[in-house]
Amino acid sequence: MLRPGPAVALAALVGGAPLGAGAPEAARPLRTLTYAVDVKIVSSIDTPGGTVAAGGTRPVVVVKGRVMGQNRPVTGSGDQRSGASLATRGSITVEVLRATDDAGLVVDVAEDAVDRVRPKVRVAIASDGALYYDPTKAAMLSEEEIAVTHWLGRGFYGDHPTTVGTSWVVDQSGNGHTDVERYEVKASEANHITLGYALEQRVTLATGYEGTREGSLVYDIAMVVPIKASFESVARRQMGESYDTLRTSVQLTLTTDTFATRR
Repeated sequence: MLRPGPAVALAALVGGAPLGAGAPEAARPLRTLTYAVDVKIVSSIDTPGGTVAAGGTRPVVVVKGRVMGQNRPVTGSGDQRSGASLATRGSITVEVLRATDDAGLVVDVAEDAVDRVRPKVRVAIASDGALYYDPTKAAMLSEEEIAVTHWLGRGFYGDHPTTVGTSWVVDQSGNGHTDVERYEVKASEANHITLGYALEQRVTLATGYEGTREGSLVYDIAMVVPIKASFESVARRQMGESYDTLRTSVQLTLTTDTFATRR
C-alpha cells in the first residue's frame, strides 16, 4: 500500500513530471473530496522489569516511516509502561489534480484536526491503490490520510461482483515487508457496497514491525470513492528491550464531493 518511491517511479506515474516540480500549484483541482474524521489513539511503551519516572516524556513513535506526535504522557508501575493518548475530530481534504492514462491519480491530501494537523502532501495513486510520494514527507501523512487515498485508487473495486459473500485478497508485499488486505462483500444496496476489511502488515527489520487493521468500508461503485469507513488498528514494534504499541481507532465519512454537486 505504501510506496515512498524514488523520483523515477514518481515521474513515471504522473506522466513524466517529477513530483512537485513544474506543476502549477494554483491549478484548479479536477475534483475535491472532504471527509469528516474522528480519530482516537493510545500508544504505550513497555519494558519488562523496568520502572517509570513520574512525569517522564515518552519517545516519539515512528510507524512505517510516519512520526507520531507525543501527547499527555502517563506512567505505570511494576514493569515499565509509558504512554500517550489523543482523541480528535476534524476533516481530510483530497484534491484530485490529474488523472493519468494508466488509471492513476495525482492528488494533494491534507488533514485539519485538533492536535493532528497535516499539511498538504502530493501523492500519486496507482490504479491498484499503491501510493507514491516524496519520502522526505512521509512523516506528514497520517494513517487515516493513507487509508482514504489508498481506497481512491480507480481500480480498487475493479470488476469484483457485488454479490454478498464475494471476497478477494490484495497482496502488495515485497522488499522485506508483508502487506496483505482482505475484503468481503457484506451488503449491497444500489451503488453502495459494504465491505468487511482486514489488513496485515509486517516488516522484517532488526526492530521488527507488525500491524493489523480490521473494520468496514462503504464504497460507491458509481462515483468510485469510499463514502464511509471505520477501522481499528494495532501496530507493534520492538525498540531494544522495549515494545512500542500503537492502537488507533478511525471513522471517516464523506461530507462533500464536487463531482456529486455537478451531477
